[in-house]
Amino acid sequence: MRKPRHDFFSPIACLLILSVALAAGLRADDALHKVWAVKDCRIVTPGGPVLEKAVIVIRDGLVEAVGAGVAVPPDAEVIDAAKLTAYPGLIDGLGKSLLKLPEEKFDMTKVYTGDYNDKDRGITPDLRAFDYVSLGKSVFEKYYKYGFIAAQVMPDRGIFTGRSSFFCLSDPDKNKSLLLRDVCLGIGFSPPGLMAYPSSLMGLHAYLKQTLQDSVFYDAGGDRWKKDMRGVTRPDYNPVLEVLSDHVAGRKPVIFLCRNQNDIRRALALVAGSRLDAIICDLGNEASEVIPELKKAKARVLVTVAFKAPPSNLYSQKGKAEREMAEKEVYPKNPARLAEAGIPFAFSSLDTDDPKTFIEGILKAIDAGLPQDKALAALTAVPASFFGLDKALGTIKPGKIANIVLTEGDLLIKDAKVRYIFADGKKFEMKEAKATEGEKPTVNVSGKWDIAAEGVPKLTVDFVQEEAALSGKMVTPFGVFDFTGGSVSGNQVDFEMTLSVAGQEIDLYISGTVEGDTMRGTIVQDTEGSVEFTAKRIPG
Repeated sequence: MRKPRHDFFSPIACLLILSVALAAGLRADDALHKVWAVKDCRIVTPGGPVLEKAVIVIRDGLVEAVGAGVAVPPDAEVIDAAKLTAYPGLIDGLGKSLLKLPEEKFDMTKVYTGDYNDKDRGITPDLRAFDYVSLGKSVFEKYYKYGFIAAQVMPDRGIFTGRSSFFCLSDPDKNKSLLLRDVCLGIGFSPPGLMAYPSSLMGLHAYLKQTLQDSVFYDAGGDRWKKDMRGVTRPDYNPVLEVLSDHVAGRKPVIFLCRNQNDIRRALALVAGSRLDAIICDLGNEASEVIPELKKAKARVLVTVAFKAPPSNLYSQKGKAEREMAEKEVYPKNPARLAEAGIPFAFSSLDTDDPKTFIEGILKAIDAGLPQDKALAALTAVPASFFGLDKALGTIKPGKIANIVLTEGDLLIKDAKVRYIFADGKKFEMKEAKATEGEKPTVNVSGKWDIAAEGVPKLTVDFVQEEAALSGKMVTPFGVFDFTGGSVSGNQVDFEMTLSVAGQEIDLYISGTVEGDTMRGTIVQDTEGSVEFTAKRIPG
């Protein structure tokens, strides 16, 4: 029986107790097992044959050996995978759902004064995804459920939107999860809509062309001065051109965020004759309309799967019925058409924003004719090659990072059963929702609830209930934290989540009984004690 402690949740207590207790727990986790043998599994990996009854040996986070005749090391922890299939960990080629960018209110007086700065105009190349990424156990769980173990994230608003970073979803500490920082620069075709240049598409194209040219001269001038400073006038420092210089010289890629086929043509026109290492992000699902141009430019494409018709498209202009028909029957064929034409592409979660919706869109593309092996490659080997990670990710081979998904049956199907995840060689076992064994829900708790408990700061939970499955987010004084994997059985609610406080993690286990718009129950903080709570549904 746990001893109740009514002050355990105070912010000071959390920091003092957990900085010691949880740090010790994290060290213990890291020291548990570093050698694994996945025995007798079926292996499916892009570009290679399917292996039956094979062994994968993992040591110190890397794949040490793989094959049908590989011996199990004597120091390995063995997983019997006779009924499981191993896949390379899936990669989100470009997304933003892991970012928590600051919300800034626009100063409306600028409309009258015209005193706009670069941020107002969407010129933020120095905005770094690394600075705003939010990682954690509950976030990882949402991705693991569908086989995702790596992701590139990038701000997507404005003209020069910011720089991306690549993460392995293995550790809440972004410094440990980081694969590549400041990889790509985002370039968008969305004018800010202000009475300031560039305020139109024509002006935006002219601005981009001129700024990219200026960056070339800025980069050349800087190089010339560094080689021989005597007798050479040094260029004035320009923060925008400084960031762009690596990209216009082809040292780092750019990603053009294209809302329709006309944006793709604009991007290809800017790339022509330049040294830009460019990738097209097809937000409008219209890349298949410009296949000849893409082939000529030898373009690489990031394909999104929201399958929403752009407002500029004829289907949208013909009315709701035509638009909905196209979104159901035409746009999901975009990936298959690119694959048939031999255009290299990877998948991006932009405009779907969460792994569940993302994978549902990919399955729609498969239903619309995209071969499963092409879909798997677009989630593994292709994005790895696009961003220089093909020696570390994308396939299951010796020497690569041990990002591996173990499933019962196929991975790219509806209701795929992911059983184990290896992320950076760390094993995570996926658990089925508890509610599948309990009563059918007699309540629906979807919506916002305020939680009150003695000694506990104000908490608000926003529940999302889908039949017996429960997910959502909790708003706390320490930030907003997502959770998944909860359950509703009868009128009983159970969920667990992890809060990050001052660099430490707090595990909470919450259970309650619902009567009308009131929920009463217990919050348990790992081994530190428990407290009773009452929650009230917030109307509306």
